[in-house]
Amino acid sequence: MSKKIKALIFGGVAVVVLAAVAIVLTLTAPKSEESSLPSTNAFPLIDELYSDVESLHVKNATGEYTIENVGEDLFRVKDIADFKSLDYLYQQTLSNLCTFSALEVIEEDCADLSRYGLAEPAISFTMKFTNGNVYSYHIGSATADKEKYYVSKDGESDVYLITSTSITNLWLSQYAYLDPEIIEGFDENDAEAVPKINHVTISRPDLPYDIVIEEARDGELGENVSQQSYLVMRQPQFALLESSELQTLIFGNFGLSASDVVKANITAEDRTEYGFDNPTAVYEMTYDNNSTVKLTLGAGFNSEDGYEKGKKVDPSKIDRYFLIREDVDQIYVISADSIEWQSVQPKDMISSILVLPNIIDLSSVDVTVKGESHSLVLTPGKDENDSSDYTATLDGNAVDMDQSRTYLQLLMLTNATDIYTGEIKGTEQLTIVYHYKNGVTATVRVYVDETNAAYITLNDTSKFVGRAGLVNKVLSETQNLKNGKTVNLDW
Repeated sequence: MSKKIKALIFGGVAVVVLAAVAIVLTLTAPKSEESSLPSTNAFPLIDELYSDVESLHVKNATGEYTIENVGEDLFRVKDIADFKSLDYLYQQTLSNLCTFSALEVIEEDCADLSRYGLAEPAISFTMKFTNGNVYSYHIGSATADKEKYYVSKDGESDVYLITSTSITNLWLSQYAYLDPEIIEGFDENDAEAVPKINHVTISRPDLPYDIVIEEARDGELGENVSQQSYLVMRQPQFALLESSELQTLIFGNFGLSASDVVKANITAEDRTEYGFDNPTAVYEMTYDNNSTVKLTLGAGFNSEDGYEKGKKVDPSKIDRYFLIREDVDQIYVISADSIEWQSVQPKDMISSILVLPNIIDLSSVDVTVKGESHSLVLTPGKDENDSSDYTATLDGNAVDMDQSRTYLQLLMLTNATDIYTGEIKGTEQLTIVYHYKNGVTATVRVYVDETNAAYITLNDTSKFVGRAGLVNKVLSETQNLKNGKTVNLDW
């Protein structure tokens, strides 16, 4: 395979222009014929029934292949017949050629076919029918306006003019007939159709760790958790996740389709050719308890420049990647902006809130801020599951329940901005301990260093970057709650 695979391979149904030689031929072809208006008296070069098609052999810039009737009006390229295919595209290609027509004869008995790019044609095709008829044609260069092409019949020297649209599908590679869908979509309006995500792992060379996302375990976040998502980050550390980010990062992969398929029946050489020996990223997802998808990104490239093995590409210019779904023996081309996991960082997906308990799961909350210690105790009414009847005391004194709710909300607004992997710096200035009725505790600590940078820990294991202003805000609002004043969330 050529080491430089130009963008023409990845263009789907885009029309291919065959480089400088064809351009020169176009410019040197007879001017009078090129400028003449298309004849309204088009005449057929092929006039057959679609039901009688036996096969179509195509040779173009991508290689050569044969489309065959495999029974009951079903057509396939033999080497990829077992892959999920686009039946409509096969039908479109063949039915269009059954009524293949010329606009006019440009030159009869042409002595120099190279003038029209027909000595080394851009495309050659042979179409066979069950009635015994066989048609072979060669496509040469384009006219100056690129709206028409020169054509000759195999073994003959008359030159015809055809529309560019009549041969659009003949530029395609055999792999263009494969279904580009990578992961099946679902009906977003049907709640029962939404997949249940069990586990996601994202691995990349630029990350010193895997990002691992899993379902929260039963009771882990309280018996009546009101979290933003049922998914949590496990690695590089535990964290709640922002539900809006998960919509594109995870659920956006359902219905994912490629812009092209460039290979099937993948070999070890293909994996090397397209950069899978050193993958850009790996995304593995288990959902609905028994379905697993593993997507591997190969080399990235710019679609206008094309792909050249081993060529370094500025990351800002990469708009396409090669991709393999490991249980499907194909190599896809995927748009970079259709997948977030090739660049996502933990800070992009974590929630700014570290703990989000339901009030009916809490028995009390202890707060120590700048050396002052306080205890907010929650007492249920007759119905323990109805928080509207709850009462509260702060340090043994009754406080307004509505203001206590606001105060709890303030404590949860920790404003974490990123995970932190270094050593904790500074002194501990704020500690919040949530006591759950089931005996579990969650402890948040805020440290502030001499530069006023804040570091937050959750249960002394997960570490985050935060805002130092939280300390003084909790201090002032604790006093407001204690003194019967309004607790203000703005800070």
